[in-house]
Amino acid sequence: MSSSPVYVGIRGKVFCLSRSTGQEIWSVSLPGSGFVTLLVDEDLVLAATHGEVFGLELTTGRILWQNKMPGQGYGLASIATATRASNAALMAEERNRQQAAGAAAASAASS
Repeated sequence: MSSSPVYVGIRGKVFCLSRSTGQEIWSVSLPGSGFVTLLVDEDLVLAATHGEVFGLELTTGRILWQNKMPGQGYGLASIATATRASNAALMAEERNRQQAAGAAAASAASS
């Protein structure tokens, strides 16, 4: 659908832009000023930044809910629903890192 907007997460903010003009439709500031992971799923924009996850209204950016994810830290986040996933490249990179760490640990244990 060519009229659907473009969503951008950057420096603690989420922007909704017109696909045809690039003009800002709405924006919302979230806590922190770091990387923002986004996933659009049906009528919800899911955004994760600074250790928190937010559900934003698709058409206005209004924060519908937030989860502070207590005790989980501030690293990069991946978001997935039953039908969509964010940051496939980041997920693959993390899987590779874990495999490499596991291989290094196995090698060290056999030495």
